[in-house]
Parts: sequence; C-alpha cells; structure tokens
Amino acid sequence: MERRCPQCGATLHGRIDKKFCSDGCRSDYHNERRRAQEKELRRVNQILAANWRLLTRQLQSGQTEVPAAELAARNFNFDLYTASRRQFPGQRIYWCYNCSYRITRSGIVHICRSGYKNNAYI
Repeated sequence: MERRCPQCGATLHGRIDKKFCSDGCRSDYHNERRRAQEKELRRVNQILAANWRLLTRQLQSGQTEVPAAELAARNFNFDLYTASRRQFPGQRIYWCYNCSYRITRSGIVHICRSGYKNNAYI
C-alpha cells in the first residue's frame, strides 16, 4: 500500500512511520489544524469583549441597573460569560472579565465592577 502525505498528497519514502513528506508540510498541516481550532476561540472572545464593552459603558454612564431587554436589543449575548456563581436559590451572579451582573426575576440587570481575588473574578 502506498502511503501519502496528508498535507500535499505526495508519496512518502523512507521510514515506515513517516507521516509527512517534508518539514514544511508537517508545519502547514499542524498550523491549519490549530487555526481551525482557534477560530472558534476567537469568535467566543469577540462576543465576550463586546459584552464587556456594553457593561463598562453602562457603568461609565452611571447606570448600574438596566432592563435585560435593552441589553439584548444592543446585542448583549447572555449565553456567554467568563464565570458564574450561585448566590441565592434561583439567583446567579455572572462575570464577563472584571464586570459582574445578576438578572432579577423582573428582568432587570444589576451591573458592578468586580475585583480580582485569587486570580479569579469574584
């Protein structure tokens, strides 16, 4: 059975456990795989950064309470956050980098700036 390079398809010669025809093909193959994996990470981080900007703008304007519908209308993504913790039964605190927020049952988002403690946002 003829073995082929997974990157360029060239016939492999030499050692039986050889996987690539050259260092360039090996490097290109792994770079493409890493790039594809990091694409999702970059997408998520862009959403988190946009959420953080919305939260910090609210704090800078002096508004610590805002309706969740208003944030949603400004494309805030409530599905992504950097951490969360249960505060009371039925109540969670969410963090987006160094900003924390909680959503009341009435749909009001309470925002505050958090500090670092033990390398975590709490």
